[in-house]
Amino acid sequence: MSFVAHNGTQQDDAMTRDRATQEEITRLDQAVEDFALEMKARLREQAMKGYRGWDDPENYQRIVEMMVKHAAVAAGEEVDVANLAMILWSLRRRRGADLG
Repeated sequence: MSFVAHNGTQQDDAMTRDRATQEEITRLDQAVEDFALEMKARLREQAMKGYRGWDDPENYQRIVEMMVKHAAVAAGEEVDVANLAMILWSLRRRRGADLG
């Protein structure tokens, strides 16, 4: 298994981790996978309700405003905030690609 280091180079992680670090990374990976499943379920639910335009750059500012509104996360809204963050991340990446 390998990963990309902060400087962008590939490193063999099996040679750079002790057991405790590996266990921590395994738990983190599982938490991210579980959370991603919840994010996907919520996004599907919203799509079924007719919500559209998440990937339209024209909606960027509105999505930022929604993110700010949800910043004070109430119990159970963590997935919504994460989805808004993912949408903004995706739009910013596309905007950067469009500039290139």
